[in-house]
Amino acid sequence: MGGGLAGTAAGPGGAGKRLSRDAGLRAELELCAAYRIPHSQFLGGDGRWSELDRAKALAWTQWQRSVCPECHTRLEEWDAKRGGDPHAYVTDTLRCPGCELIEQERDHVPSDRSGYGVKIQLLPRSQHRDRT
Repeated sequence: MGGGLAGTAAGPGGAGKRLSRDAGLRAELELCAAYRIPHSQFLGGDGRWSELDRAKALAWTQWQRSVCPECHTRLEEWDAKRGGDPHAYVTDTLRCPGCELIEQERDHVPSDRSGYGVKIQLLPRSQHRDRT
């Protein structure tokens, strides 16, 4: 992992080819973006931004812009003309008890102006002021 960035761009407007096939690199660059460090520093380097680090960061940003914010897939993954598969994904159902609890609480938030800006959060019971 973490070698050169083979194919930094898949043509104009295309995210890096390596990002498409290397989930490990995507995970590394996501972490680098979160910590705002160059990839070479993540790999043990001195922390200076090299030309390759900048190319990787730009490719990561371009990759992120191509991901749907709702389903987290990319159009290329579905398009057979671009090497994708129209049946690339299947649906699965998951029920999150935390999200369910938030939705239930949201039912109690007024829908008029008095409810504007109300945020619902989950706290561990041990940290809640009532501890009930």
